[in-house]
Amino acid sequence: MRSYMKAAGLLTAAAMSFSILAGCGKTDAPTDGSETAPTEQAQTEQLAEVYENPDWSYGQVAIGGGGFVTGIVSTCEAGLFYARTDVGGAYRWDNEAQKWIALNYDISEDDKGLLGIDGIAVDPNNAANVYLAAGTSYFSNAKTCILVSHDYGEHFKQVDVSDLIKVHGNGMGRGNGERIAVDPNNSDIIYCGGRTGGMIRSLDAGETWQKVESFPVNATANENGINIILFDKERSRIYVGVSQSKAENIYYSDDSGESWSVLPGSEEASQRYMPQRFDLNSKGELFVSYGNKEGPWNSVQGTLYKYSPDNGTAEEIQVVSWTVGDIVIDPKNDDNMVLVTSEVWKEQPNGAFGDKFFRTTDGGKTWEDLDGKYTMSTNGMDWISNAAIHWCSSLAMDSGNSDRILVNSGNGIFACDNIWDDAPEFYFEANGIEEVVPEDIVSYADYPLITAIGDFDGFIHEDIFTSAERHSKQIGSCTSIAVAALNNDIWAKVGGDESNMLLTYTTDGGKTWSDITNSPDPGKVLYKGKVALTADGSALIWSPSNSLFAYRTEDWGSTWEKVEGIAGNQGVYLIGDPVNKDYVYGSSNGTVYVSSDSGKSFKKKYDTSSKYKRLAIAPGIEGTFYVPGGGSGLLVSTDHGENFSLVPGLKFCDAVGLGKPKNDGGPYVIYVSGIPKEEGAVKGFYMSEDNGESWVRINDDLHQFGGIGNGEFVSGDMNVYGRCYIATVGLGIAYCDKNEK
Repeated sequence: MRSYMKAAGLLTAAAMSFSILAGCGKTDAPTDGSETAPTEQAQTEQLAEVYENPDWSYGQVAIGGGGFVTGIVSTCEAGLFYARTDVGGAYRWDNEAQKWIALNYDISEDDKGLLGIDGIAVDPNNAANVYLAAGTSYFSNAKTCILVSHDYGEHFKQVDVSDLIKVHGNGMGRGNGERIAVDPNNSDIIYCGGRTGGMIRSLDAGETWQKVESFPVNATANENGINIILFDKERSRIYVGVSQSKAENIYYSDDSGESWSVLPGSEEASQRYMPQRFDLNSKGELFVSYGNKEGPWNSVQGTLYKYSPDNGTAEEIQVVSWTVGDIVIDPKNDDNMVLVTSEVWKEQPNGAFGDKFFRTTDGGKTWEDLDGKYTMSTNGMDWISNAAIHWCSSLAMDSGNSDRILVNSGNGIFACDNIWDDAPEFYFEANGIEEVVPEDIVSYADYPLITAIGDFDGFIHEDIFTSAERHSKQIGSCTSIAVAALNNDIWAKVGGDESNMLLTYTTDGGKTWSDITNSPDPGKVLYKGKVALTADGSALIWSPSNSLFAYRTEDWGSTWEKVEGIAGNQGVYLIGDPVNKDYVYGSSNGTVYVSSDSGKSFKKKYDTSSKYKRLAIAPGIEGTFYVPGGGSGLLVSTDHGENFSLVPGLKFCDAVGLGKPKNDGGPYVIYVSGIPKEEGAVKGFYMSEDNGESWVRINDDLHQFGGIGNGEFVSGDMNVYGRCYIATVGLGIAYCDKNEK
């Protein structure tokens, strides 16, 4: 077996050298005279052990946006922004390439919860220093880490703070913030607020953390906790917001957190509202965006306040009575501000309904409603053409160009480069951000890549490097899609929910669709689950997620029959044989099933004792399919499931897919998520070009993508040798590409 470590690349201090030179200014913090700060040395030592694979390239299949970008942070460097998402990690804007760069490919499957970013902080004096508050309550045992980088997010060190605080990147209030901040007067000092656990502080640039015992609030009833931390550099003051109402919710400290006081004048607003975001102008006046709930979907009322701490006054600025998502203040002119609502549904220029924008050029005395004045465009990502700018909770202005602002949305990021013009032009600025949840994927030779996606139905990918075309029939979250192996123009897909059965099909490759409205179980709404087609598309078999039965139809749902042999299972994974329409294969609860009568009935054929159920067929070869066997390794049958054998060389496998052979007529490339038997092998993604006799690792420590995600797939491309696709929990569809030599 070829060693999976062969030709490995190791990071050295040289990989970090540019970060030492970076920065926008300097603090008053003392230095020790060394050439490299201690934290940079520590990170360099850690990175020296990182394995990089020079034989492969990595990325995300291009769609453009998709998920909720929860926060955007401008920096001291002109044109440089960072953004965070609720389930898909953080991104950095590359101004030269005009695209977003994903920063968290390195997250392992065990740590996939760290793809939920609950706060982002950038050193005001050195934009290379970035800190992420990461964790998701329902993943990775609710592990909470501060991810520390000193090289613009190219590499991160995990600092586990789970024993001190907990955060939840996909929790309610995730658009609030930022709940982590760097002291502008001393870049070694960082504060972070937890949803539970109160406040913590680092005095060594994120290397170690201690609880701030003096802070009076440890948790809130809505489990959003401390949701905003902001420093006033000139006054050496810290402002902290707490996600609660009918109680004090804005505090400040003038003695480095030794003691805390309620912000004068904030008592009245705190009885009605919760703070959403803070903004400071050059005079030290604090603007607070308020909502009656934490958001992103439950707050309907709000307001904007201006606090003048020097004289203790508070002024309500009644721009709107809806939730105010955020305001941004021109750093060169305090009179210029832009405000965006959150959770408001008003018609936008493209006919969709979303949030509203206002601007002022007189410091907030008067506000101009931008409805009817601004335009929207897709910026080449046309699937977004009928979608709104919505769930807005974060605005950022380019520190080098006050005409340019960015605003977050439930589907990505929008930008405007002329916000002060009479007719501002907003456009979708999501190139590189791929935050969708893949559920299913199909690749056939000489045919586009077809995907099923949570929330956004699915896409047709003619080219994985350019934004894809969304399915013409959209059903929301699509859990399964099937394409007939012998007639690729016949598809079926399924989604729906408790109130709506959404099962639909096309016979012309997705140009037109027809809904199946007749329920297989009269009087009951069935939804989601898995759907399969026989090889010729003559029969559809559906195993809904809310039924103990599977159903079959030959007339697109006009009539249904119950499938025999797999009763008692919900959402059985089903796939048709690629050649013989009589055979359909299934897997559920560790059992492999086979039908030899086009899906009318199934028989149990093998017990894998594995929870992994996504089967893989061998295109053009009758009777051959692969089964991920978990701790048993990888199984294959070449006789319609009558017999199974272990594919050699693997001791664990939780996903399998096949891809184009290296040479015409050669064996299909097998791609897996698993562990080879070779001593020292680690969990990762591997390929075999010789039917499993040898395995080569195709990913590396910096490209783990959080594991195989909701869709639990690894799928080879049938048109490009050396390319495979990986499902994720929120990083979209990751790909690995073998470099040409």
